[in-house]
Amino acid sequence: MVARRHHYVPKCYLNSFSVESDHKKKPELFVFDAVDRKRFKTAPDNIALERDFNTIDVEGHPPDAFEKAMASVESEIGPALCRIVDARSLANENDRTLLLNLVGLLHIRNPRFREVKRSFEERVAKMVLDVAMSSRTMWDSQVKKAQEAGYIAKDADTDYEKLKQSYKPENYKVEVPTESHVLSEVDTFNHALPLLFDRKWVVVKAPEKSTGFITCDHPVCLTWSEPQTKRLPLGLKTKGTEILFPISPTLAVVGAFELENGEADFNDEQVASTNGTIILNAQRQVYAAREDFQYQIDQKLQPRPASDLIADEKFGRSA
Repeated sequence: MVARRHHYVPKCYLNSFSVESDHKKKPELFVFDAVDRKRFKTAPDNIALERDFNTIDVEGHPPDAFEKAMASVESEIGPALCRIVDARSLANENDRTLLLNLVGLLHIRNPRFREVKRSFEERVAKMVLDVAMSSRTMWDSQVKKAQEAGYIAKDADTDYEKLKQSYKPENYKVEVPTESHVLSEVDTFNHALPLLFDRKWVVVKAPEKSTGFITCDHPVCLTWSEPQTKRLPLGLKTKGTEILFPISPTLAVVGAFELENGEADFNDEQVASTNGTIILNAQRQVYAAREDFQYQIDQKLQPRPASDLIADEKFGRSA
């Protein structure tokens, strides 16, 4: 059977934030949804997924070939995450490598970035079409080239006046084939991974009795280390930036060029501030092992309880 439900946030990662339910055998986690404005509890199987997210149409390959390849990678990442959480350390070099691979994959392969790519290609396509339809001479010239290249059938209805009357850009949407996304993501990943290894990484630990770190559907948080006065591009190679990535309720990592590899103990307020950053980075959903976590978005205010999140106007600004 060909798999159709594909996770863009791996289940092996989400499992770190799930706990066994009292009445169900499968571990569950709490979900806070910014679009539906509701909170519910469910298994990792049911979240951070899209139908056919990794389905490809490439001759000689089954449609779920890439999904199976990703599953193979995740089968190694899952045990590495468990070992990192147990050790509360990145001392194991192989586990550290697998973790950074996960960070790279999650940063690049997600619905938000795919929509950015699709929107860009749509804008370009519509600008080209606007130019082509600017005059009959331009239109006929472009149609002829398209027919010679095999993009338009010779007997297609390409009447300029008829199409110009009916054409409304807002009624058209450009779709990008999944294989185009996959090729772009693989290429970007190969360039991004060395930049992640160039950063130094600090393992940050929540207090023993803390309600802990949370995560979300876009858990790789790239931010400025300090407030910026200049409008510089925020990217993986940009100096003065930090990557925050939660690993489990008890553990997170921070990566920056200016740091030194090491470990740090966070207090409850630092955990809440970390959770605030994760919430702001969420595309739609936040995930937590507990429903009573604390978060702090505005550093001038006291941390707030999770029960405030659904009504918080800052939650879901990217949704």
